[in-house]
Amino acid sequence: MTVPDDAGSVLTAIRLGWSIAEVRGRNRPDAPLGARVSLPGPPGHALLLHVEQTPAELRIAAQAVLGAMARALGVDGASANQASYSEVIDAQARALAQAREGTLAASAAAASAAAAPDGVDQAGAPALAGAAVPDGSAALAGVAAADGVAPAGAAVPGMAAAPDMSAAPAAVARIPAIAHAPAVSDPAAQWDALQELIFKFDAHIQDTLALGPDTVACGYQLGRALAEPYWALDPALDTDNSPAAWQFLLGSIRCGEIGRLAGRLGAYLHPYTPAAIAGSVQIWKHVAADKAWRSNAEEYLYRQMRTWYELAAMQQDPTTLVKPYALTRNHRMIVRALRIFWPEVLGITVAAAALSGFVVLLGENKVNSLLNSALGLIAIAGFTTAGLLAKLKNQAQAMVTRLRQDVYTDLVAVAITTSPPMPSVPRTGLPLMLSKHSRQNAQLVRMTRERGITPVTPN
Repeated sequence: MTVPDDAGSVLTAIRLGWSIAEVRGRNRPDAPLGARVSLPGPPGHALLLHVEQTPAELRIAAQAVLGAMARALGVDGASANQASYSEVIDAQARALAQAREGTLAASAAAASAAAAPDGVDQAGAPALAGAAVPDGSAALAGVAAADGVAPAGAAVPGMAAAPDMSAAPAAVARIPAIAHAPAVSDPAAQWDALQELIFKFDAHIQDTLALGPDTVACGYQLGRALAEPYWALDPALDTDNSPAAWQFLLGSIRCGEIGRLAGRLGAYLHPYTPAAIAGSVQIWKHVAADKAWRSNAEEYLYRQMRTWYELAAMQQDPTTLVKPYALTRNHRMIVRALRIFWPEVLGITVAAAALSGFVVLLGENKVNSLLNSALGLIAIAGFTTAGLLAKLKNQAQAMVTRLRQDVYTDLVAVAITTSPPMPSVPRTGLPLMLSKHSRQNAQLVRMTRERGITPVTPN
């Protein structure tokens, strides 16, 4: 398959959309837990895999990736008269982290003071906002964020100050100011300010990308749409009136749009990836709609999100996720294939039986020669008819390929899906009954067929 010239830009846009959703999710007050992996014992100087890093390290890394992807696409907004969106977001995220640390320190100090006799200061108690905090860092009210930008935009002594946006010419687009400067010791206000910055950055990205190739804009939306079911989800919500609820992030409208976005980018992905992703999100649409099925599904959703990233952003071949001999173990797939080729199978079976009878009766002197001749004719006609039918099927190769692709796409879509076990499919324990896994897979296949796209048929 020929790779389009702008494939690099489309994949960068997918990563940018993914990163902005991840940055917002990792800065949430109730941030998802992610991989839940840690090193045993003290870390020392052990070399960590990405999933083994701390939540703070992963948050900082996500913010760095967001800036790199935005600069690569030219949507970061940095210029002589405009500050960098990603740097301002990074500074605000650091201010938010410090505000939360200050709140925790203040809570610990209050608890310690409450447990001590009246009038006795607690040695080593962390200072409150406005005073010095441990490790020699300044108080939150005067601390400078990284890259020389203070949380509220103030200049940092000895470092480059953030550009003065109020002095920018009216004709030059600039980052809109936050409506109300948040108190540096108020985590809720700092989080609200960060959400506002991310919202405005997203609007700026979409407006800018809308002026260029549609495929790049679709890539950004696809990346964000695949990441948000995990990073924007509040699993406890059970309502149709929240953008953080299951019913919105994995509802019919969103799942349908994800399928369409993936289909538009079929030339940039593996041939089976768009249809497999579309089928997979259809399964998760049913998970989200079933309160019992989605209970305790966050860990499954985390693994699913990682799989979507590997397929969309890293261009992994989805067929590598199909378990060995999965097709032969799925009797429904085999039955569906036999429905396509039943004339050839029937003709060859009858011809083979007639030929066998003909050969056996050739050595029998008492057998009617008419019967021998009839069996020979049936064998010849059977093989000839089966061959003719096969030839006709070869002439309709596009149709046969489409049917084969649909069968295999069902298999791939189920293979890439990491949904939790279905509570509506009980274990029977009966020897003649299909296993719960087989019965659940049959239902998952039916759900994947609700997708609106299929792989490209050659020729």
